[in-house]
Amino acid sequence: MFHYVTRIRDRRFVLVDPERGLTFAFAFFDNAAGDARFGTLADGRKVVSGASVPWTWQIVEVFRIEKGLIGPVESVLHPVPYGMGSGWSTWQEAMSSEPH
Repeated sequence: MFHYVTRIRDRRFVLVDPERGLTFAFAFFDNAAGDARFGTLADGRKVVSGASVPWTWQIVEVFRIEKGLIGPVESVLHPVPYGMGSGWSTWQEAMSSEPH
């Protein structure tokens, strides 16, 4: 359903608790708008979703790893200007989809 997310970038895994299987992370989800708003669901239905102008979600997540898979996820998303940097990365790092 989130086909309009065109890039996940500047990911930071700031806390990992192996005993509890918990991870705390920051990331940015870019939503480019335009053609990215048009998608097809698994059942073949055509959908249009997402904003008509580009924007970014700054996101913080806590998730559990269970049996090697990501389990329950709790997220807080904050809309910010499209392509906004984090302030903790260089511009090149902030635009990268590689985890830091």
